[in-house]
Amino acid sequence: MLFTISEEEGAEMYLGNTPIEVDLSTAIYMLQQKDNMPEGMAWGNYFPAVINHTSSAIARKHPDFHAAKHGDYDAALRLVNDLVKDDKVCSIARCYPNAHIAYNHKMQDSKVNMIPAAYAAKFSAIGMNVEHNIIAVTDVSHTNASDISRISKRVRFEGEVKKGVDYILVDDFITSGAELRDMRDYIQSKGGNVVMMTTFGHGSFGKLKDIRIDNSLIERLKASGITDQDLRKYGIASEIRCLTIGEAAKLSRMVNAKAKTTVAQLCARVQRTHQECPNLPAMETEVPRNGVQGVKTKEITEESKTIKFKL
Repeated sequence: MLFTISEEEGAEMYLGNTPIEVDLSTAIYMLQQKDNMPEGMAWGNYFPAVINHTSSAIARKHPDFHAAKHGDYDAALRLVNDLVKDDKVCSIARCYPNAHIAYNHKMQDSKVNMIPAAYAAKFSAIGMNVEHNIIAVTDVSHTNASDISRISKRVRFEGEVKKGVDYILVDDFITSGAELRDMRDYIQSKGGNVVMMTTFGHGSFGKLKDIRIDNSLIERLKASGITDQDLRKYGIASEIRCLTIGEAAKLSRMVNAKAKTTVAQLCARVQRTHQECPNLPAMETEVPRNGVQGVKTKEITEESKTIKFKL
């Protein structure tokens, strides 16, 4: 069973033994996505840090930001030219001269977000191959979304991937790294080799040196009862080791907070019951010696077999 549906038209999913409330639209999305989830790969020991150039706070103050985010390619080019550090772009090109650039095509408010394409153009300008045909085909708008919706609704991609080719993934901002991880899963499931990721700017998790899930979070999720099977059955990830550190941290907080809330609710319920029934007799701490007086033999018969307990 994946979900239970309540009378109030809500739903519950289960991560380990913890029930998590989820809205119906997210539940329906997850039912649709689980059958076309690409096979993900664990991060391994040597995946490099994400390279970015600015913060989302600084970028949002730029006069061209809003237009770039909503379909104006020229505005996106001006934004990128003002804030992208050319020395970082050249350094990436020197490290991976034969890699192809794949950028995140993303729809937002019915307009194409042009920042990833404009950032990819920086690499095209110095002679690197930019792929334009790997495209996000699902809409997972996270505006005002719940944590469980952000974690559970994955981006799915389509388009030709060249087998054996190295890919560098490009996006506008990184927070949890979930969409970049989705793109990586797709490309690698089709035979490509993702060697690094770079974004125009960073969000809450972007400053970390490593976005891969670490061993402490792996153990924390397992201790919470979350399994690889849980993540696969909802289409979230192929296994725990495929998650980013941002996803794992949010998932751990959410499950543990729910567990604490459940315990607190149970304690409150017991306390209310005791207050409502103050005359309930207390349990004896010790069985009286005469508690079994007169009972000497107990017989239990199961078909042809008789088991006797002597006291």
